[in-house]
Amino acid sequence: MTVLGIAYPKTQELLTANRDWVLTHDKSGQLAGALWQEADERHSTRALCREEAAYFYCFYGQAFSKQDNTEINESDLREIALKGPALLTAKFWGAYLFVCFDKAAKKFICCCDPSNQWPVYWSWSERHGLLFSDTITCLHQALTAAGERPGWNTSFFTTWLRTGSVQSGEMPFERISELPAGCAIFYTHGGKPEMLPVWDPLMRSAYGPLAQNPYDILKNYLSLHVSDDDRPVLELSGGLESSSVLLALRALAPTTQRLSCAHYYNSKIGSSNELEHARRVAHSTGAHLNEIDNPVLSFAPITQIPRVAKPHLRYCLLAFHQHFANSLDERENSMLISGHGGDALFLAPPPFGVLADAMLTLRWRQLFRMAMDLALIRRTPLAQIMWHATQSLFSPNPAKGLKSTGLLSDAAQLEPLDGWSHLHPFIQQTKVRLPGKLYQLFLAYLSLDDVRTPAYPFKSGTHYPFLCQPMVEFALSVPSYRHFEGAHNRILLRKSVSAATHYPHLWRRNKGETSGINLLGIRQHKDHVMAHCLEGYLAKEGYIDPIRTRTAIQESSKGRNGYFMNLMQVYAAELFIQGWQ
Repeated sequence: MTVLGIAYPKTQELLTANRDWVLTHDKSGQLAGALWQEADERHSTRALCREEAAYFYCFYGQAFSKQDNTEINESDLREIALKGPALLTAKFWGAYLFVCFDKAAKKFICCCDPSNQWPVYWSWSERHGLLFSDTITCLHQALTAAGERPGWNTSFFTTWLRTGSVQSGEMPFERISELPAGCAIFYTHGGKPEMLPVWDPLMRSAYGPLAQNPYDILKNYLSLHVSDDDRPVLELSGGLESSSVLLALRALAPTTQRLSCAHYYNSKIGSSNELEHARRVAHSTGAHLNEIDNPVLSFAPITQIPRVAKPHLRYCLLAFHQHFANSLDERENSMLISGHGGDALFLAPPPFGVLADAMLTLRWRQLFRMAMDLALIRRTPLAQIMWHATQSLFSPNPAKGLKSTGLLSDAAQLEPLDGWSHLHPFIQQTKVRLPGKLYQLFLAYLSLDDVRTPAYPFKSGTHYPFLCQPMVEFALSVPSYRHFEGAHNRILLRKSVSAATHYPHLWRRNKGETSGINLLGIRQHKDHVMAHCLEGYLAKEGYIDPIRTRTAIQESSKGRNGYFMNLMQVYAAELFIQGWQ
C-alpha cells in the first residue's frame, strides 16, 4: 500500500494531480484532509476507513489484541480515535498505519506500529500544510512536483558520519522527517506539527500479552504473519536466533510441510564459515537447506542502487545480497525471515552497564557473581570489568562513547553535536538513567531502524520476528543484569527455547568472526572504494578529509580495522546519494 495524505492543505495545487483523493471536512466545512492510496507489493491492501460526525479515520495493515489475538475492528478504532494513539500501542500489536482527523478539535493524528514495519515520512510548510506518505519516493515526488524539491540536509550527514545512526526522525532531505518507532504526529490547524512518543517499550502493557516467554512470542508471531503461500525462506546462520525461529516454525507446521532455509558462506574463508551448524539444525528439523557459497565480498560494485529513505551500513553488502537472491530458487525469492534483532534485545549490554544497573538498584548480593560471569563471558579480567562498570555509573548517556570519526574534515569536526540529539525521542525524554538499560534501549531502537532498510532485491520485504512489539516489550521489561548467567549470554532466550524443544545445540558458545572477511572486501575492491569515498559528494562538499580517508582505506586493505566502521559510514552515505542522483 502506498499512501499519500495532506492535513489542512493551504492550497489546492497538490489535489489537482491525477490521483483519486478521498476528502474530509471539519465541522466548519473547511477541508481538513485528503488521502490517496494505491496497492503495491509491500503490505496487505487491507484498510478500514470510516467517516463519522466527529472523526474521520483510516487504518491500514493488521493489528492484533495482546490478550487474545483478535483482530482490531471498527469499535476498537472508534475508541482509539476518542482516546488517542497511546491506547493503540498499549492494547494491540502488528504492522499498521493509523490516520485520524478530529473534526471538532481541528486536529490531525498519525502513527505507525512500534515494530517499524510501516514507515511514515512527513513534511510541513506554510505553503502546502502537512504532507505525509508511507513511501519516501512518493513524498519526494509530491514535493518536487509542487516546486519544493528537497535539498540535502547537511546536519544529517555530519551526525551520520559521527555516530552511524540517526534515530531522532531527522532525514538526509531538508524539510522531510520520518516518524520514529512508537511515535505519532499531532497537528492542530493553525499551529505546527509535533512529534511525540506514544509507546513506552520499558513498560509491560496492563492489558497483558498472550505469550509470556520468547519462544511462545516467536510462535505467536509466525502463526499470524507467515504463510506457506508466500514461499518464505529463513536466513539460517545456525546461531541462537535463527535456530530458534526454525524450531518455532517446525512446531507450527505440519510434519509434511517443507520448510526452506538458506545459509550463505564463503568456503575460502574459514573464520566466518558456520555451515556445519546450519546443517545440524536444518537436519534436526527436516528443513531443506540451500547452501550458497557466496564469493561476493562486501564493498563489491553494483550497477542498480535502490532508493531508500536514509543511508544504512547494509549498503556495503548490496552486491552480496544480490548474489544471494539470485542463488535461490525463484519460487522462494519472495519473502525472507530473519533472526536479526535478538542479539540486541537479549545480550547483556556491552559497556558493562549491567553492573551499574545492579549497583543503582541495590542488588549488592548478586554483584560479585555478575562480575565473575561477565569476566568469563567476555574473557576480560575482573578488575577491568569493575572499572568499566564504575565508568558507566558516571556516563548514563548510551552514546557517550561516540566520538567524531577520524575521517571528518577539520571544518566538519567543529560542528556542535549534542550527545542526545540524534537519539530516539523516547530516550531523550525518559527519566530512566540506568546505563545498562539505556544502552539496551538504544540497541533496540537501532535494530528497529534496520527494519526499514531495503531487503534488496527481495521486494516483498522481510519478517523480523525478534523485533515484533511483544518481543521488544518482553526483553526490555527484564532487568539488564538478568540476560546472562554463568558462561552463557542471552540466557532468557536459550532457556525458553531449550525448555520447549530440548534442542542441545542452543548452548554452543563458539561464534563465527566477520571482521576479517569484511576487511578482505576492502582489499579486493580497493580501487572501487577509493573512487567512491574520495571522488564522491562528501569529499567534494568538505565533509571528510581526503588524505585521512585515503590512509584509512590503505590501512584497512592491509587488515587493520581501526577505521573500518568509519569507512562503512562514508561508503554507505555515498551510495545512498548516488541512488537519488
